[in-house]
Amino acid sequence: MNHCSKCGAELEPSAEPAPCPACLLEAGLRGSAEADTLDVDEVPERGYASTAGQSTEPGPTRRFGEYELLAEIARGGQGVVYRARHRSLNRLVALKMLILGPWATEAHLKRFKTEAEAAANLDHPQIVPIYEIGQVEGQHYFTMKLVEGPSLKQLGSSGLLPPRRSAELVAGAARAIHHAHERGILHRDLKPGNILLDEQGQPQVTDFGLAKLVEDESTVTNTMDVLGTPSYLSPEQATGQAKSLTKACDIYGLGAVFYELLTGNPPFAGGTTMETLRQVVEKEPRRPSLWNPKLDRELETICLKCLQKDPHKRYESAAALADDLERWLRHEPILARPSGVRVTSSSSACTCVRAR
Repeated sequence: MNHCSKCGAELEPSAEPAPCPACLLEAGLRGSAEADTLDVDEVPERGYASTAGQSTEPGPTRRFGEYELLAEIARGGQGVVYRARHRSLNRLVALKMLILGPWATEAHLKRFKTEAEAAANLDHPQIVPIYEIGQVEGQHYFTMKLVEGPSLKQLGSSGLLPPRRSAELVAGAARAIHHAHERGILHRDLKPGNILLDEQGQPQVTDFGLAKLVEDESTVTNTMDVLGTPSYLSPEQATGQAKSLTKACDIYGLGAVFYELLTGNPPFAGGTTMETLRQVVEKEPRRPSLWNPKLDRELETICLKCLQKDPHKRYESAAALADDLERWLRHEPILARPSGVRVTSSSSACTCVRAR
C-alpha cells in the first residue's frame, strides 16, 4: 500500500507515492475564498500561457492520473491551471482542475463542464483546443493546448502596443469569435486576460467558462445572472439580462479589449464592482483619443461602434468587425461612421454632449 507523500494517507494500490487528491485540493483552495462572486475583477487573470511574467518555477513533480503536474501557471475563482506532461504521449499541456473538489455544487460542475465542452466543439486555429476531459478520483479536469506566450493583459502591462498591431490582434480574435457564433456559442467573458499569444504572435481565445448556447434558455446558475469581469461587461450583461443575450455582447467585449489595447485602460473602471456596473449601464466611454491624442480617428470610430449601449447599433457580427479592421489595415475606407455623441474634456473630467 502506497501513502500520500504529504499527509501519509493510504492511496490506491496502483497509485505511486505522491500527494493525495485531498492534499492537492487543500493547496488549490488556498487563496480562493472569493470563488464565484461578482467581484471577479479581484481574481487573478486566468490565461493558460506557460510564460507570461508569472512565476512558473518548477516544484516537486506530482502525479495526477496520466499526468505529471510540473508547475502552477494560473488560478481563478474555481479553477487552477497547471503546466503538465501527459506521460504516455510525452506531451506538454495546460491542465485545468476544478479546485472545489467534493465541495463543488452542481452549478460549479455545470459551468466547468460547459467551458470544456464549448471549446471542445470548436475547431479554429485561433481558439485554444481542448485535448481531454475527465476526472481522477473524483477530481474534475480537462487539458488543452499549452500556449507559449502572454495574454493581451500581460502584454499591455509593459506599455501601449502600436495601433496597427492592436487592430491585427482584435481582428484575429474577432474571426475566432465569429467561428464560435456560427456554431451557436457565445463566449460572454471576453477580456484581455482571455486572449493569449502563441509562438507566432497570433491571438488565441480561451476560457469559455461562461459560454452559453445561443438557443439554450437555461442559465449556468440561478443566482449568478451577472457574470464576467465588470469592466468588460456589456450593458445588457450588467443589468442581468442573461437569458436574452445575443452575439452583440461579444462584439461589445471585443470592443472593450480593443479600447484597452488602444488606451491602456478599460472603458469603465469604478472604485467598486457596483460602481463599475453603474458606469457600464449609464455612462458613455471616454473617447480613446482623449487618452491617446495620436490615435487614428477611424480606429476610434471602430472601437466606439462596438461599445454602443444599444446592441443593435454595434457591428452586426464579429466578422463585420474583423472586416472593418482589415479595411483599415489595408488603408481602405471603413464602413463604420462616427457616433452622434461627442465627448469633451476638462482638466478633471469629460462631459458627453450631443454633436451638432
